[in-house]
Amino acid sequence: MDTAKLKIITLNIHNYHHFSQRKPRIIALIKKYKPDIVALQEIRDDRAKNKKGMDQAKQLNDELNFKYFKFLRVNNRNKVKGLVNTPICHEGLAILSKFPFSSDEIVLKKHKDDKYLRKILVANVRAGNQIIPVWVVHFSNNDLFARLHAEETLIHAKSIQPIILGDFNIKYPSEIKRLATKNNYVSSSDYEYISFPEDNCSYDYILIPKRYSFSSFECIQKEVSDHKALFAEINL
Repeated sequence: MDTAKLKIITLNIHNYHHFSQRKPRIIALIKKYKPDIVALQEIRDDRAKNKKGMDQAKQLNDELNFKYFKFLRVNNRNKVKGLVNTPICHEGLAILSKFPFSSDEIVLKKHKDDKYLRKILVANVRAGNQIIPVWVVHFSNNDLFARLHAEETLIHAKSIQPIILGDFNIKYPSEIKRLATKNNYVSSSDYEYISFPEDNCSYDYILIPKRYSFSSFECIQKEVSDHKALFAEINL
């Protein structure tokens, strides 16, 4: 890697929906773009579908061979659905990286009537002599909750200025651009794209602090999920 640039992909993989058919396409897409870092949302560890220790991030990485990866459990799906006596099923976030990183999590406020817990997967990536903070997010599927989560995330990020990427669940690019500008960020919303064709909008974004810049950006049109993957090359 040229440590002056970082290649990054984010994708909501749509959990286990037709995953056996989509998995080879996801792997082929990531191999084609050769990113340094991959951020994934809706990763599941579902014991009805995978063995212990074989969550979807692990399954993908067994083929992709990134040296470093982390799966962060966020939601207990059985608890959310009120299910009992069913196999363990957790959903969360993952990061795959060519470079070593330390990881942590930030728990976001659970708002009234929001049945989902949300967390930020925090990674401090060491590339060459640089530490690059990367935060993976997946906010709740509700306009109000998603905006509140974005605002809270940017408050947490104020003194750190990480790259923030993932499924923001915010439909309007103008709202993302407003939040980015207000907090001294540049957003991929500066590019026109549709990452969620079903709703004819984009829920997926990449925010970078103004000390960085986009060298290139693409919403990849290959269908590997209900979301499109975003690819960016970032000048550090």
